[in-house]
Amino acid sequence: GGRAVTGRGGGRTYVLGVVPFFLATPFFARATFRTEIIKGRVWGFEQKQGIGLGLNTSVNTRMTILRLRCGGLLVYNPIAPTKECRNLVRELEEELGELVQLIVLPTTLYEHKQFLKPFSKAFPQARVLVSPGQYTWPINLGSRNAGCAKAELLSDQLQLPDEIECAVLDLPPIGLSQIVRFSEAALFHPELKVLMVCDAVISVGKKPVVPISRRDLEEWADDRNTAITGLRLLGLFGVRERWNDLRAARSLKQQDPAERGAEKCAMSLGWQRMAMTSLYFGQADVLRPSKSFEQLSSRLVVPPVLGTLVYGPGKTDEVAAVVEKWSGKVAEWKFSTVIPSHFDVVSATSRDWKSAFEVWTQESPSWTYPKDDIKCLLQVRDFLLRIGVIFDKTTRPNRSTTL
Repeated sequence: GGRAVTGRGGGRTYVLGVVPFFLATPFFARATFRTEIIKGRVWGFEQKQGIGLGLNTSVNTRMTILRLRCGGLLVYNPIAPTKECRNLVRELEEELGELVQLIVLPTTLYEHKQFLKPFSKAFPQARVLVSPGQYTWPINLGSRNAGCAKAELLSDQLQLPDEIECAVLDLPPIGLSQIVRFSEAALFHPELKVLMVCDAVISVGKKPVVPISRRDLEEWADDRNTAITGLRLLGLFGVRERWNDLRAARSLKQQDPAERGAEKCAMSLGWQRMAMTSLYFGQADVLRPSKSFEQLSSRLVVPPVLGTLVYGPGKTDEVAAVVEKWSGKVAEWKFSTVIPSHFDVVSATSRDWKSAFEVWTQESPSWTYPKDDIKCLLQVRDFLLRIGVIFDKTTRPNRSTTL
């Protein structure tokens, strides 16, 4: 990709209308960065997105805009339409002489669909397509269109331009309620060999994603930040013991990367800690996550939270069968670039895709993630299964009874 471009005149204010249960961040303002992914055809627009509560655990969320041969621009996964974001899109429209003609919401997840209605209002000429299974919870308001009155349900190929192919993952009810659904629409452009996905896969790069600031990384490189201090005081994930060992070792060597100005080292440590915590919640070594980072980074993988809490353990459940069928359809496409909505754009092929989804196609599956890193998420999964928050094959409502 090319150099990241951001707005010159501010306009980053955007207040989230509804506070999610985990206090999303940034809550009041967010910068937008535009990058050209494929010259003259595909652009990424990135903003910061994460969890608040003083944890400062954030990644990027990416909107992709593709210039169609048939005319117009396709928007995949709309982000917060700040003034800066709108201006960056309109600069592109003016430069190309093309307007936004189609907006696709590829998922049912709240952190993505919350921006659909305001974004579509900013570009009223565009058609809007949404993935199936949209819902509101805990109160069911019967919203099949993700709050956007003109939205159409993305259900077949005929709704998309001929140059775009689509595969929709529509899972059975996964938990909380029979109305809570998970879906994802993957789009493929054969001419450009580009695959666009939302949360299905990620590729964690060695360098921090653009929206994450130096200040964020410095905070995570500091052993005394809020998250690490909280884990140390609570005695979780062995942070207390490792913190004491680490401080003692650094005292002997009289060096602390964050304190003695080794900026490159501190930035790398901060990024590794932030990225791994956002993916595992409690990896094997929170303080020194380099091993965990090396095992997960620079390859196509299913995000651990999605893999453990949504897709489940493999062929033992009907969810895995739906995942296998969908991932198999995507694997038939001849792509060379994968553009996820989080972390890096990556050069990858169907072979890489098949490798990422291997656990959900095996007769005797085993988790693809390192067992010490995934331990926390598996404990969370077991707990949620016991109290009925996540469904299994014995408790899952029949799909025909869902809305």
